[in-house]
Amino acid sequence: MFWILVILCVFTIGSCHWWAGLISNRPNSEQSRWASAGGGASLAYVFVHLLPELASGGQTISDALGMSNYIPSPTTESLLFLVALMGVVVPYSLNVISKQDPATSGWTGTARLATFALVQYLYAYSLPSLLTTGISYGLLFTVAISAHVLLADRTMAQDHPRAFRRRFRWTGSAALAAGSMQAALLHPVSDLTLAVATAFVGGGMLMSVFREELPDANGSRLGWFSIGLLSMTTLLLFATARFGHV
Repeated sequence: MFWILVILCVFTIGSCHWWAGLISNRPNSEQSRWASAGGGASLAYVFVHLLPELASGGQTISDALGMSNYIPSPTTESLLFLVALMGVVVPYSLNVISKQDPATSGWTGTARLATFALVQYLYAYSLPSLLTTGISYGLLFTVAISAHVLLADRTMAQDHPRAFRRRFRWTGSAALAAGSMQAALLHPVSDLTLAVATAFVGGGMLMSVFREELPDANGSRLGWFSIGLLSMTTLLLFATARFGHV
């Protein structure tokens, strides 16, 4: 039963690649509604659940690497935030380079595909452990990643249309399958690996929201953004009140 749930969650994410393709053929107003709702849900997940988890879980890296005797504790506890920061900086840097120098669009497009595939892989790889420690959080994580896929898919389709059509959706789906297979073979995932993976994924989610939703005041739909934000916040607060942080 457990692995059936894992497969269903992974299938949900994979189907979002194709669902995003259908949405891209809809009018811009409808696309904006989906993007706004997804952006609100992703933002709520990062701030209500992920960042508190990073704040309380930084000691995991310190203990695993044996650094607590050599480096001050506040420094080691910030390491997960640095991982999340890299999840923001890497895709942002690639986006800036591709925009400012169109001649680099070939390799930057490939690099952006690889970065997003890595996020998909890390999600599928860490999902079984997340479901083991808390099914509610694992399911909400799946919802948040689904919203992230819809936002990132839209951006990639606009910035790299040819590479997107040929490789993007297949690459993302293949990364999900690879992460699931490795998780099944190496389950359970260590606390260190889980902490680093979720931190990097969280950074990528923040980048998608900041790039696709928040700066676009003209295209944003505040009502749909609020629906996504409040729905995810309510579910997370309910899960936290019932199960505590995992």
